[in-house]
Amino acid sequence: MTQDTPTSYAADVAIIGYGPAGVTAATYLGMNDVPVIVLEKDADLYSRARAVTVNDWTMRIFQDFGIDAIVKQDMDIARALIWKTYDRKIIFRLGFTDGGLGHAPSYMIYQPTMEREIRRNAERYGSIDLRLGHSFLGMTQDEDGVTIRAEDADRRPYEFRVRRVLGTDGGSSRVRKELGFSMIGETRPRRWLVVDGEVTRWWPECNELVFWSDPERPVVDIPLAKGNHRWEIPLQQGESDADYDTEAKVWARLRTLGIDESNARIKGWAFYSHHLRHLDAWRDRHATVIGDAAHLMPPWAGQGMQSAIRDAQNAAWKYALVAKGLAGEDILDTIRSERSPHVEMMTEMSKQLGFLIEGADPKLIALRNTLGPYLMHLPGLSRKMLPTTATNRFEHGWVTGMPAKSNALGRMVPQPEVYDTLGIVHRLDDLIGQGFVAFGLDRDPRELMTAEQTAGWAALGTRFMSVVGSASSRSDTDTVVDHTGTLTRWLRKYGATVVVLRPDRFVAAADPTGLDVPPARGNLDGVGNPTSRSAATRQRSPRDLVTSVRAALTF
Repeated sequence: MTQDTPTSYAADVAIIGYGPAGVTAATYLGMNDVPVIVLEKDADLYSRARAVTVNDWTMRIFQDFGIDAIVKQDMDIARALIWKTYDRKIIFRLGFTDGGLGHAPSYMIYQPTMEREIRRNAERYGSIDLRLGHSFLGMTQDEDGVTIRAEDADRRPYEFRVRRVLGTDGGSSRVRKELGFSMIGETRPRRWLVVDGEVTRWWPECNELVFWSDPERPVVDIPLAKGNHRWEIPLQQGESDADYDTEAKVWARLRTLGIDESNARIKGWAFYSHHLRHLDAWRDRHATVIGDAAHLMPPWAGQGMQSAIRDAQNAAWKYALVAKGLAGEDILDTIRSERSPHVEMMTEMSKQLGFLIEGADPKLIALRNTLGPYLMHLPGLSRKMLPTTATNRFEHGWVTGMPAKSNALGRMVPQPEVYDTLGIVHRLDDLIGQGFVAFGLDRDPRELMTAEQTAGWAALGTRFMSVVGSASSRSDTDTVVDHTGTLTRWLRKYGATVVVLRPDRFVAAADPTGLDVPPARGNLDGVGNPTSRSAATRQRSPRDLVTSVRAALTF
């Protein structure tokens, strides 16, 4: 392995870890032709399924990669979450509602298959130097960059220099430890047996995602994509991993659920504990940690891997701007300020949904089982309790102005079908392309910008487009024909004639609040610590309703 001199750089960015977050970040940087070195200690893809679902936001990211149609071939659309007792009484049911992002609200996946495809896609980019079987040993930061200490697949040590580091190396992150960061929070004492299998013969309800809600033996029963299946079973008091050290012992446990060798084949099993942990800081100088390296949550809402993928998208386009000299390194402070509140919301949502699964107090269980069937019919409950486009927003980050309930800043734009001026229908993202886009409602957006604003956005490669209801309304600029009126209604709802979208489809600027290019730290310098605001000042979130439902069940 070539040794780099202290003053040379082997790449602009080193990504440590090549799980879903690492490959997402590498792909976005590869799409921007940013030189990247990826260190991944495992020589091959991890063969077991961990995550079980992706939603429309994650699928929109895969669409940006151009692989959404491919990965969907190995996924199944999820219909609902169902809580049942062992006597088949439905005590709660949550369906999924269309979020307007151009994809189904939720999909069941088989993670190794999905991950293999996103890795294959990343191979297209020549700026990615992927080093499988190479271990990260440590790093030293200085004023100009980072020296990485690594070990190759033959355990030979070497060093190289990069300008910046992105740690995506999971819950036991060595990058996090090198930065001296410590997670705060708790690990639940209950241990879970997680069994992966394959359906060989249909059994009743094998196509339903069921949370068998029982005070002694709650079980999560999950139909993964394409005939794969998972059972998550808590160990009882006095049990340990050793009580399930053979396949025969695992089968003995599955038989109590009505599953035996005639129904399924066991592919493997493992043991997990549920964590509620996070970092208060994600960045130190030239290095940032994201995903499980920065936060861990229970699995009940299916948001752990997806949160890591969203972190990676957020981080990667900002790293790309810095690499190209288009933004100062301080923009990396906005990764945490934008992502941490959403992760906190998803963690709380997972925690509260877990109450419906593994509650142990007999009185609370009785109330849950009695009131749950009535509460699940409350209008809009699913929309409030599960992630939606309305929750895909932030208040503190890389925007011009202050996001508020009444404006579009920090919100994700919907993705309707639209036409181009040739009469060809597209999903919005496929028409507007990657990178920055400025929309003007029935006009060229530059008409409401100063020369300096136009030049500033143009320097970032922004595409300027008109949104019109009819192609004949405009012919002298790039045009989006909004034949359904979805974009028009969305812009008018927030009082905007012009908005500028970031590469992640969030609004960075709008005419009511200012069309300047945001400074590197966005609006952070005017708000102090963005995560210390009291819950009373936050926008009402899904967790508020989940908490309210729990309160109703516990009055």
